[in-house]
Amino acid sequence: MFNFNPISGWTLELELECFVICKKLEVEKFPRGMQTELCDELSKRCSLDSGTLKAKVGNFKSESGHTNETNASKATKYIVENYGAMDFYQAKALLKGYQLAIQENA
Repeated sequence: MFNFNPISGWTLELELECFVICKKLEVEKFPRGMQTELCDELSKRCSLDSGTLKAKVGNFKSESGHTNETNASKATKYIVENYGAMDFYQAKALLKGYQLAIQENA
């Protein structure tokens, strides 16, 4: 569906992780420092640095109408267009379902 460059480190799973972070920020009313904290935690579990993850979360915030327009990827736009109406818990379930499907097909 999406052609992630293997060298970049990006995957659909990481896109969904960043989507979930954006949804968490929405629930918490975008508290100062929380985006950095959540992206720092995620960066410890993947090959991308926190700054790259923060930029992706920023793209989700933009596509969701919370900030000014950015240069979001096709995957980010697709996720927001198709799943943006989900609440935080539904977004977490979407991510978990994707992760379970990946494990099952590994």
